[in-house]
Amino acid sequence: MLRRFAQVICETTHDIIGHHVLVTDGNAVIIGSSDPSRLFTVHTPSVECMRSRAETYTDREEAGRMEGVKPGVTLPVCLAGEVVGSIAIAGDHREVARYGYLVQKQAELFIREQVIQESAGARDRAIQELTAHIASFAPGNDDPGILATMVKELGFEPDTPRICLILEPGSVNPATLDRLNDPLGGVSVRSGIREIIKNIFPEPASFCSSLGQTRFAVFASTGNEAGDPMEGSLGEGCRRCRENLEGMGLTLTVGAGSLAWTVEDLHYSYGDAWKALTIGIKKNESGKIHRIGDYLMEDLLTTVNVKKGRRFASKALSGLRKTPDGEEMLHTFKVWCLHPCSPGVVAKELNIHRNTLHYRIEKIRKATGYDIRSFRDAFELFMAVTLEMLHE
Repeated sequence: MLRRFAQVICETTHDIIGHHVLVTDGNAVIIGSSDPSRLFTVHTPSVECMRSRAETYTDREEAGRMEGVKPGVTLPVCLAGEVVGSIAIAGDHREVARYGYLVQKQAELFIREQVIQESAGARDRAIQELTAHIASFAPGNDDPGILATMVKELGFEPDTPRICLILEPGSVNPATLDRLNDPLGGVSVRSGIREIIKNIFPEPASFCSSLGQTRFAVFASTGNEAGDPMEGSLGEGCRRCRENLEGMGLTLTVGAGSLAWTVEDLHYSYGDAWKALTIGIKKNESGKIHRIGDYLMEDLLTTVNVKKGRRFASKALSGLRKTPDGEEMLHTFKVWCLHPCSPGVVAKELNIHRNTLHYRIEKIRKATGYDIRSFRDAFELFMAVTLEMLHE
């Protein structure tokens, strides 16, 4: 680890204090230096410094007796209590000694941070791999024991009840959206989003994985909560995520899958979350929480042959598409579906007179052949509208 970042440490420190700096490995070989001519030579004062684990001073007279050594101060670099190398500052030891402790701690802190980041990165990659296995798992063919082992190895309990949430940040501002999607410039934004999600849905009960650049999968624990978790803690967690992202100028659309009791169920929950998100976006309802339980009919219709579905929708809706106010009639029908057998409620929501509503219902019948006051006709027209939306 020290070898990989030695040169960066030397150049950064030299820029700050104005004195030449070198870093050695545990054998006193120089592996980083603000003076490149000194690389890969032995720095003799580092031998005693690392042996004694103490600061060592070299004056001009002592330096003259050692080959390739300059006056200065040398300090051990430790990681997890072990000496892994040394760092030396060139100059009058009485002058540069004041920088010694500061430079030593800066180097140790830098290395420690890199270790933490790489460790976190390795764990994140392992969770991404786990998510990929969950997504591709084939119930009935693949061994759930292997998946359960992967879950356990990462410190998660495989039989904890969980619901998969797919989170998709976005923005109505094109500049903000471009920054979010920028492969390089958006790294800090996406890291910030990830930290927000992990803080709201913490490990080990829940776990989070990136999906591509801008989407995230959360396998969120439902705990021992009674009732619908999406009406309780998980729904509240999604709302907290959305509020935090709004502070960053972003929106958040969520797809919530089915409840998973086992590792096999995680596969179904993951797929259901994707379906809920996709259907919600197709319904032009970004920025909301979409639950698969609210889209059971739409989910079922996704299994219809695409060609047949499009042909059915086109035939059923062609008459409305030809009328100048076809979109208004479709909106009227959608509101009717929300309040069937309640013309008074429908008229009030549309802000029209009941007679106007009856006129529109008759107009829909003439254009499509469907009388939406009949359950069968209304259901067929609803399927046509839904299939058209799903196959756009």
